[in-house]
Amino acid sequence: NGIGTMRNCKMAVELLKRVCERGSWVSNKLREAQEMQSEGRSDTAAWVFLRLAEAGHEVAQMNAAHLLDTGATMVLMKGDTAGSEDPRHLGRSQAQRHYELSAEQGNAL
Repeated sequence: NGIGTMRNCKMAVELLKRVCERGSWVSNKLREAQEMQSEGRSDTAAWVFLRLAEAGHEVAQMNAAHLLDTGATMVLMKGDTAGSEDPRHLGRSQAQRHYELSAEQGNAL
């Protein structure tokens, strides 16, 4: 509660989230994942993006969704590809979840 301002918990949480997402640990992990992706190590990059995505990082949610949607990684389907479903379809299902998580945070790409 600032001096002369109304209490606004939603605004406080949004500001705290922005600060946390711009912290050095998160920024370094995001940069590492982007480098891994550019080096062709998409599965390793996907794991990092997925970990950040599950923690609520919007950029990581979008990047994970993109890797899954384009078929650049099959990291979530390993061992499950022998089933009757097309692995690409499974990847798109996972991608949809991450696109939705990202959209809930205001990124409606």
